Amino acid sequence: MDEAVAIVGMSCRFAGCATPAALWNTILSGKSRLSIPGPDAEIPFGAKNIFDRPYPSRIGLLGNLYSCVPSMQNFPRQVNAGENQDLYFATQMVFDALTDASMRIRSREPARGTIRIGYAPPFNASTVNWLQHTAFLDQTMEITRRFMPNAPEEAMEAVRARLKESLPEPNPASFLMGTGYRFASWIARECAFSGEATVLDAGMLSGAAALRGAARDLRDGSADIAIAGAISPPLGRFYLEGLSGEILFSSKTSFTPFSDSPDGTVPGEGGAIFVLKRREDALRAHDRIYALLRSVEISHNPEGDGSAVLAAAMKRAGAEPAAIGLIEADGSGMATMEAREIEAVSKLWGEHAPGRALVGIGSVKGNIGHTLRAAAAAGVAKATLALHHRVLPPQTTPARPATALADRKSSAYLLTAPRPWIAGRNPKTRMAAVLAANFDPVNPVGETSRAGRSAAIILEEEPETKK
Repeated sequence: MDEAVAIVGMSCRFAGCATPAALWNTILSGKSRLSIPGPDAEIPFGAKNIFDRPYPSRIGLLGNLYSCVPSMQNFPRQVNAGENQDLYFATQMVFDALTDASMRIRSREPARGTIRIGYAPPFNASTVNWLQHTAFLDQTMEITRRFMPNAPEEAMEAVRARLKESLPEPNPASFLMGTGYRFASWIARECAFSGEATVLDAGMLSGAAALRGAARDLRDGSADIAIAGAISPPLGRFYLEGLSGEILFSSKTSFTPFSDSPDGTVPGEGGAIFVLKRREDALRAHDRIYALLRSVEISHNPEGDGSAVLAAAMKRAGAEPAAIGLIEADGSGMATMEAREIEAVSKLWGEHAPGRALVGIGSVKGNIGHTLRAAAAAGVAKATLALHHRVLPPQTTPARPATALADRKSSAYLLTAPRPWIAGRNPKTRMAAVLAANFDPVNPVGETSRAGRSAAIILEEEPETKK
């Protein structure tokens, strides 16, 4: 059994939720923070894309929450439009998490800390800016010359100069800031962390991968503090266009995971960051402990058995199904993926019988959307808050839940209203499982598959009585 790791600080920013407290209030109230972008949005909602599929009818927008305090990050100025603003957003969230953990953001002495952030850097203002000044500008001028073959070269150069003036001014430092290693290095420098600093992309499992790496850093003694989490910055049309080739977006005006008629997902923006310590260190420092991270399992489920990854995570954590009262599921809104999750839970928990424990299922995606690479981190944030408050939290309520969850014979039920999390006669502490899955509904040869790469995270409450 792995040594417990304590979550002693956290921050999050999702649609309409600037803090973990705001996220918790949104969840308890059953509110949806999904919205229709204004008329100036670049995404043509209501239209169809290049794959002849509709864009989503709603989206979980960050809006003004995609911001930072420049003076906190040693640059008393406005962020340039050609810089990687994702970097400053992530740095601000790390600062917020450290503040929540009552830790100094900067120290004269370097801390034995590591940084692991789930993030995909290819498309951001910094890298696109350099493409605009090179390949895109050249292509635009080539097209212009085709339409105006007799134009004098001086006129063409004047057009090029005017186009270049309209672009954000390039900053030599911003190019490297758009790459992964500088992204992590910047945050580590700002926090005075001397350990490893990495940016990783594991798709929708990025938050789980970051947490697993951070827990290893603490358990093997290479760090005393570990920062882990994932972010999904504001979504552009180019990203949604490509993503729509792989998945379906919901056309409904509301998003309720685990309904009896799922028709696709709704994307969202944001991220969550966690501050981790070894449990004994946290107790010695009298830190507030939100919850304990017991295990993280990431693997490919075998064909026909979607329960394998969850079962492995439970085994590593030393947890039986009866000990887990909450499953914060992936709940993507895609029929095949949701059915696979329900089958996995049904296999492990079995049919309900007198005296057998029940397990509540829900998904935060109905509140804030599917936050893609930050989806696993969002699920961990919700489950961590549930353990901290000892409340089984609801999800947005579907008109008709999935038949398998509405069946009274099932040991699993859909959480549609908040419930006090009563430990009952179970001698063990409250535990929760968080599930996440990548978008891989087809295998490499294009055939429909029941398998898929997924993650399972087991969390446990910090007991009230500490020895």
